[in-house]
Amino acid sequence: MIPGEDNKVEAPAATGLLKIIERLSMLCGAVSGAIIVFVLALTLVSIFMRYGLDKPMRGVDEATGFLVVAIVMFGAAETLRRGEHIQIDLVTNAMRGRTRWLLDLWAYACVLVFSAVFLFTAWRTVAFSWRFGDYSTGYLEMPMWIPQATMLPGAALLGLVAVLKIAQLLVARTGA
Repeated sequence: MIPGEDNKVEAPAATGLLKIIERLSMLCGAVSGAIIVFVLALTLVSIFMRYGLDKPMRGVDEATGFLVVAIVMFGAAETLRRGEHIQIDLVTNAMRGRTRWLLDLWAYACVLVFSAVFLFTAWRTVAFSWRFGDYSTGYLEMPMWIPQATMLPGAALLGLVAVLKIAQLLVARTGA
C-alpha cells in the first residue's frame, strides 16, 4: 500500500461516508486553489496601485496574511488525500510489505492525533478571540476570530481524511 496511489478497496457499508469525505476534501482543495488565485490577483492590483498610480491599498498585506492561513487549512486535507504530503521518501520507499503498511498506518494515526489536538486548540483560540473581542492591529481591524475560524474546518477535515486513509489501509490489509 503506497500513499498517493489509488487504492480503492472499501467496505460497502462505509463507501457512502468515505465518498462524502473525499468529495468534501476535493471541494476544499478547490477552494484553496481559488483563494491562491484571488491572493495573486489582489497582490497584482496592490502592486499596480502602489507603483503605477502611487495610491497604495491599505490592508492588503494583512488580508493576504490571513488568506494564507485559509489556503493552508483548506488545502491540507486534499494534499493528504492525494498522497502529496511531505514524507521522508528515502525511508518510506525502501520499506515493503507489512513494514510499509505499519509505517503508513503510524503516519496516518499521527496525522489524526495532530488534527484532533489542533482542532481542540483552534476551537479554544477562536472562542477566546470571540469572547475577548480581539481585533487585528492592522488597517483592517478585523475581528480575529474570523481568520482564525478557517482552522476549524481545516483541522476537522484533515482528521476525517486521516480516518479515511486508515480505513483504506485496514480494508486493503484484510482484503474485505
